[in-house]
Amino acid sequence: RSYDDIEPTWLPDGDIAFVSTRCKRWVNCWLTPVATLYRCRPDGTDLRPISSNLEHDNTPWPLPDGRLLYTRWEYVDRSQVDYHHLWTTNPDGTSQMVYYGNLHPGTLMIDAKPIPGTEKILSIFSPGHGAAEHAGFVTIVDPKAGPDEPRAARRLSGLGDCRDPYPISADCFLVAGGASLRLMNARGQSEEIYHLTDAERKAGFWLHEPRPVVARERETVISSRVD
Repeated sequence: RSYDDIEPTWLPDGDIAFVSTRCKRWVNCWLTPVATLYRCRPDGTDLRPISSNLEHDNTPWPLPDGRLLYTRWEYVDRSQVDYHHLWTTNPDGTSQMVYYGNLHPGTLMIDAKPIPGTEKILSIFSPGHGAAEHAGFVTIVDPKAGPDEPRAARRLSGLGDCRDPYPISADCFLVAGGASLRLMNARGQSEEIYHLTDAERKAGFWLHEPRPVVARERETVISSRVD
């Protein structure tokens, strides 16, 4: 059978982390397959799971200290729709830990990435169970106040149609939204730098996951703790 392998990211040691439905699980309240965290070598070998979550994991991304930041759907003994918050794990699957938001239901926090030169992260906060295509509000989270301090999250975008933010610097973020690509600063001011043509939109094209094609500092490599 086929599997869905999605949302890949490079690990500091050169391997790839991604999300996959290879776990052969199904959402308890709906007939859709679950995708959880996996890793493999660049050629696809040595593929192994690094999460045992019963529901979805999403959008892994390395932090400067080498941990993976990702979205975890908490389901068992909790609401089916309210807890989709930010967690961390070592790249070998050890030391899974809440990062932010796990005591504040009603917001899906996704597509989180570290902001260069700071201890903060940039994320999408999508209302409720989450909007289609990860749409929501661009939000900066400062974890220094603790994992559940509401004031630690600062919303930047006034519209909830933003997607896939990518922090280039502490005051410059790429953001997809609708048919446009925007540059946004840390005050939430934005400027459109690209827009799909009418023909592209009619053909079904979308703008997703903007990336600058530039070098970045390699994150810390955390040695494996598993056999």
